[in-house]
Amino acid sequence: MSECGGRGGGGNSSSDDAEDEGGGGGAPGLAQSCLCLLFFSRAKDVIIPAKPPVSFFSSRSPVLDLFQGQLDYAEHIRRDSEVVLLFFYAPWCGQSITVRAEIEHAASRLSDQVLFVAINCWWNQGKCRKQKHFFYFPVIHLYHRSFGPIEYKGPMSAVYIEKFVRRVMKPLLYIPSQSDLLDFLSNYEVPVFHISSITKAFYWCTGLFVMSF
Repeated sequence: MSECGGRGGGGNSSSDDAEDEGGGGGAPGLAQSCLCLLFFSRAKDVIIPAKPPVSFFSSRSPVLDLFQGQLDYAEHIRRDSEVVLLFFYAPWCGQSITVRAEIEHAASRLSDQVLFVAINCWWNQGKCRKQKHFFYFPVIHLYHRSFGPIEYKGPMSAVYIEKFVRRVMKPLLYIPSQSDLLDFLSNYEVPVFHISSITKAFYWCTGLFVMSF
């Protein structure tokens, strides 16, 4: 635009030359300015479509990659599986890229028991982007056949993710004695029961089942 402005100001080099030509010297500059403005006004209407998404995980990965945001397909296969981990990602997100290797490592150890599914939730034409409204990435949801989702909010490390998944796979833990209960309470959180109520329960029953995640 500065180039058009420079050309349009050519009459300033000599006002006498413009007067000798009967003032016609200003007309070409004005025409060029108009053409320049017309060009830029039309350029604003040009919209370049986003490039179609590509695979985020390799074809050899134990993680099923729904890189087009096929949330409906993810829901379909989730209902047919015992335990499913959904990894919602944005392909441009540095944290999503970093955690990708951790998810693959956890999947390689649990793929015979757990279905790992990654979903591109950023592509604007995908159903995930249209139906989910995440404020950050990545997001991990874990589903058990009988309950879920449970959002994982722990360290984004394969070791901790695997430990979390294994707890959900066996949510009920039998505690046969009060000493075992105290040991359990020192290592896990029990958000459902009040501690004093759990302890008193051993006066009336021989054991206790608690949720272990």
